[in-house]
Amino acid sequence: MQVDKAHPAPTPAAGGPDQGAPRREIPCPGNTFVIGVRLVDGRVDEAWSTGRMLRNMNVLLRGGLDEQGNPRFAQQAHCLCNDGHALAAVRAVEDLAGVAVPRGALLVRSLVQALRCIQEQLLHVYQFHLSDWACLDAALRADPARAARLAAAGAPGGATGGAESLRSVQARLQTLVREQGAQAIGGGAGPHPDRHGPDELHLLLHAHGLEALQAGAAINAALALLDCGPQGFAAYSLGGLPEGMDLGARVRDQVRVHVLRCREFVARALLPDLERLARAHAHWAEIGRGGSFLSWGDYAHPAGEGTLFPGGVAAPAPDGPGRAAGAGNAAGWNVRAADGPIREEREPRWSPGERDRYRLRPDATGLEFRWGQGDFAWLSAPRLGATPCEAGPLARLMGAWALGREPVHEILQASLENCGLAPAAMNSTLGRLLARGVEAAVLARAALDWLDELERTLRGGAPLRTEVRLPSSGLGLGRVEVPRGALLHSVRMEDGRIADHDYLIPSLWNFSPRDAQGVRGPLEQALLGTAVADPGHPLEVLRTVHAFDPCNGCHLVVEDTNTGRTILVDAT
Repeated sequence: MQVDKAHPAPTPAAGGPDQGAPRREIPCPGNTFVIGVRLVDGRVDEAWSTGRMLRNMNVLLRGGLDEQGNPRFAQQAHCLCNDGHALAAVRAVEDLAGVAVPRGALLVRSLVQALRCIQEQLLHVYQFHLSDWACLDAALRADPARAARLAAAGAPGGATGGAESLRSVQARLQTLVREQGAQAIGGGAGPHPDRHGPDELHLLLHAHGLEALQAGAAINAALALLDCGPQGFAAYSLGGLPEGMDLGARVRDQVRVHVLRCREFVARALLPDLERLARAHAHWAEIGRGGSFLSWGDYAHPAGEGTLFPGGVAAPAPDGPGRAAGAGNAAGWNVRAADGPIREEREPRWSPGERDRYRLRPDATGLEFRWGQGDFAWLSAPRLGATPCEAGPLARLMGAWALGREPVHEILQASLENCGLAPAAMNSTLGRLLARGVEAAVLARAALDWLDELERTLRGGAPLRTEVRLPSSGLGLGRVEVPRGALLHSVRMEDGRIADHDYLIPSLWNFSPRDAQGVRGPLEQALLGTAVADPGHPLEVLRTVHAFDPCNGCHLVVEDTNTGRTILVDAT
């Protein structure tokens, strides 16, 4: 973590920094989120989530025609969730055309979508944010023999190679630190009072972080066999699968080998690692609570009926495990249909002080944020009806949990028991972390079921594609669960041309600012009350910010009223 700036800051009542404090210009070359927190007596007293980003599909597509005179569609939006945008755009056009995609195509799409989701969960835990929970110093002083016993006690198969393998990992980490520095391998800022667990746990996490790269490579190999990768996703073609796509026995067998390798790593390393972290940081089950959790129904259900994740708005029942009329319930979680109107407040009616915060005016913090050239729009405040909603793995899991959907219920129940946690504990920053491993386990199992069914479908000669005939005018919606959460595309056509193509991404839900009624967005709400041991190293705040998985660069502004300092932290 890099502490970039510190200067005198206001008391809570002042509403702005010391007017004599120096100002600093902060360049924001692209899409950037800015999270502000105010600390009073070492706890987050207030939080503000804002930022700017490009939303330019209309610039690219409005009114355009291709070489054949058809509406010009773009499969990818050139961002971190390219494949998810591709599927959402395709689903929007298929909805516009009233197309029902054949079951065989749904199976392949679900397989590809699941592999990408597992891959992202591995990257999130082991490559992007390992330093939130693992201490490199502890890993380097750990006893490899004890680490091997810890691995063997918590998962099938233990650690590959046992103590000798872990000793080699330790030596490799020491070499990387010596040659590249701790930051280059996710070493973070070193020890912190809220890092827990034996040194051997930290060695195990770093060892599995290196091994996760091999699991990610297996996923890439499986995707390449299905003609899906950086150049495009053939599985996401209008109407189903492209003609001539190779789904023969050789391809399916090779894909199965890669899926099995991935599933083995999830079962042996990813989920047990997150359970170990949960046991070591049990107090985090009380930190970062949310309100309502939104997901779309998505992925083909292996049993053939409905979707694997049913979708809806899940919420902890305020009075415990009672059953509300018309709502599913399991152990205190309710779920209702996500059928309310979606609206975005792009310029909420804030008070003048709030507007200064959300528009990052220098008088609010003493920092001046400068965006590069481009049509960067301020983050909107999306709401389902009047409700701010959190999106992501936890939303998907708890919607399925509340309805007793298998295999989600089975795998999550077993994981909670391994951690010694109640279902209510999932409504936390710790729950968001654990949800990634549970979801990966659910999808890895489902992937094998989809391959089995695909073999039967192909043997029966069922079609894999439906002809698409577009109407001259109309509106289509494409809903997709990407790793970060609920993604929505809308495509409106008029007189044979695209009149409007817009999207609502998960990060807009999660990083929403307050609305005109003063209701905080999900991240803002989750940060309140968080205790911060060291304002210069606000690890506790970063854990919750990262649990919401920002899709853009991210700055954290920490105002410590006890010391009168404002600190800027790179939170990406």
